[in-house]
Amino acid sequence: MDEVSIIRRLMDTDIHITPGALDTLRKQTDSQSAVERVLTYLREMVDKPPVLTEGLVTKILEVDIETRHQPPSSSYLAIERQETAVVEGPTRTVPELVHLKFKPQAADVEPRIELLKDITGHSYSEGELKDFVKLFKDRYDRLSNMLRKRVDLHEAVPISSLTAYDDGDAVRVIGIVADKRETRSGHIVLELEDLSGRATAWIFKGRRELMRKAAEVVTDEVIGIEAMLRKGDAAPRLIAIDIIWPDVPTPREPSCAADPVCAALLSDLHVGSEMFLEDAFMKFLKWLRGEVGNPEQRELAGRVKYVVIAGDLVDGVGVYPQQEEELLIHDIFRQYEAATELLAQIPDHITLIIAPGNHDAVRPSEPQPALPRDVTSALYDLNSLMVGNPAWLLIHGVRFLVYHGRSFDDLVAMVPGLNREKPTSSMIKMLQKRHLAPIYGGRTAIAPEDKDYLVIEDVPDVFHCGHMHVYGYEKYRDITVVNSGTFQEMTSYMKRLGVKPTPGIVPIIDLQTGQTRAIYFA
Repeated sequence: MDEVSIIRRLMDTDIHITPGALDTLRKQTDSQSAVERVLTYLREMVDKPPVLTEGLVTKILEVDIETRHQPPSSSYLAIERQETAVVEGPTRTVPELVHLKFKPQAADVEPRIELLKDITGHSYSEGELKDFVKLFKDRYDRLSNMLRKRVDLHEAVPISSLTAYDDGDAVRVIGIVADKRETRSGHIVLELEDLSGRATAWIFKGRRELMRKAAEVVTDEVIGIEAMLRKGDAAPRLIAIDIIWPDVPTPREPSCAADPVCAALLSDLHVGSEMFLEDAFMKFLKWLRGEVGNPEQRELAGRVKYVVIAGDLVDGVGVYPQQEEELLIHDIFRQYEAATELLAQIPDHITLIIAPGNHDAVRPSEPQPALPRDVTSALYDLNSLMVGNPAWLLIHGVRFLVYHGRSFDDLVAMVPGLNREKPTSSMIKMLQKRHLAPIYGGRTAIAPEDKDYLVIEDVPDVFHCGHMHVYGYEKYRDITVVNSGTFQEMTSYMKRLGVKPTPGIVPIIDLQTGQTRAIYFA
């Protein structure tokens, strides 16, 4: 290859080259083969160098001669550790290949996982009316207890007792939102219900901040109202002064692990889809095995003890319109077989924690039980823990709440200011409302279990979701809030929804320090 051809080939991969490196490649007996060997090594790097130097080219080509039968990734890692040696006779320097052995710290740490709560094996609902009544009563009881612990709602009274108060009295009540409507004049009216009765709360449009809060209220959630009582010929009315959510108490001290271990958070692989980014996922697997990355990245990989998957391991069949046209694997069993083959490449010292999502082969109603063994038996043979959706876990003393996130669809549609580009905003709203799917009757089907598994009764240290296909991270009252994005490119359905995925980004949480770092593989 001439110099122009070499430069063009490297430009196609966004690599710049120094004159010395260019001359070295041009002088090779088979320059085209040399260029392709160099590019092969560069592709395996998690962080590619912006400039290809003469020294790097020489080292790559020399190492390739010594290790032509080894995987390119391990060959590249040896480049960074070449040393000089003195041989008998005239003094000269020769490259001595030092093979780096990957010694992950996490391999010396015993796994410590406790499954605190999920629906798997505890679903007793028959779907009758009494089951729904029991579900919402449980929701009200648990959320109202949280609200009563707030200083501003200590004196909350039952709705039925409002008749005993005088016109103009200040009152506080806690109720489930049975209905929400806007009047022709622009006021917002909330129908509240508790176990004793019903009342209407009015929010007048002149109260700007209160109207903003009222816009964020959704049906079927439990809230507190501070109000002034108005009595008339009809039932008493509440003129709202403030709206109060359960929220997360502050200050609080998050838990941390005693051991220097990390958790890699994944979701929405969608294996079986033509848009599944297998190359990017293979880079992630190689990184976990210590085969790619700079020394700092490899050290981080060595501390990964857990891989937590928050749903949609496979793409499923018949989940969205025209999905068949975008499937690479059309059989759900074969999709799980392909996913298992990939996950089996994760090192044995790493524990897999797998929860289902709305594309997986479980019931669509939430809470969802763990993936069934008769569909995914091979996954159970891995070093894995299969959990439901949502799932509460204690991992090295750190409390995790793992939820796929189907209810994002309802919250984004109903709450002003929420969108698909920033999933952590919706997650924070869930924490404030202390419920993962407060809206009943939307896109999120809810099973009437004997208790509401979607209430966020305890405060997590890590709140991990997926579904939105967009990576997001922030802290909320010392809670690590993470949406782990996806390994799937944009589908036609996503395009219609206006979803712009950010694939191939894997957040890594250090369980000892609470710090989160994102590694990019796509």
